[in-house]
Amino acid sequence: MSKKSKGPQADRAIPTIRAPKGRDADKVALTTSLSNSLKASPDWSQATDVQTAFASVDSNATKISAIKAQIALLKDQLDTQLTLLVGVRRDWATSLKHLLGTVEVYSKGSVDVVKGFGLEARSTKALGPLPAPTNLVVSTGKDAGTVKAKWDRGLALHGFVVQHATDPANAATFSAPQTWTKVKYTLGGLPSGSVVHFRVAAVDPSVSSGLGPYSAWAAGTAR
Repeated sequence: MSKKSKGPQADRAIPTIRAPKGRDADKVALTTSLSNSLKASPDWSQATDVQTAFASVDSNATKISAIKAQIALLKDQLDTQLTLLVGVRRDWATSLKHLLGTVEVYSKGSVDVVKGFGLEARSTKALGPLPAPTNLVVSTGKDAGTVKAKWDRGLALHGFVVQHATDPANAATFSAPQTWTKVKYTLGGLPSGSVVHFRVAAVDPSVSSGLGPYSAWAAGTAR
């Protein structure tokens, strides 16, 4: 028994769009493209439901364009305001410095007058000559023929002068003073087991010699 023919099958098309539509610019461009293609269809004039549906798409695309334009304008305005803010911050710092200077002149150095304005008073009293560095320790270095010295920084802001000698009682054995910025110093090239003495002084621009008193000598043995 032969099977009955079902006859020709009707087409069933499902509309879709493969064009990019993720970005706002893609949405607006696609809407413009749809406007051209839909209105070019011979069925456009009678497809009133399609016209109504597209009108909603077109309206939303117009809103997207308007909002994007407003955002761009606001960004430009924000950049302008941020630039102005940088300048005003600088002007504020300058004007505050001027205010403090004016109060300083008016107060003539009076702590009570300065505090009367609700400001903090910073003393400018000189500290006086710097003392000798403290806690100088000389020990055996890590490498052969080395010793290392370390001390406290204290109030020294301009560095130190380091000097070493094989015999503190004999000035002929003193090294030339060496300026130094750190609080640790390593001396190498020494005979193993030899004893070296160190002393340190702080650089002090407030005194005529430019140098504070030396610390007491401290000795260490080379590795």
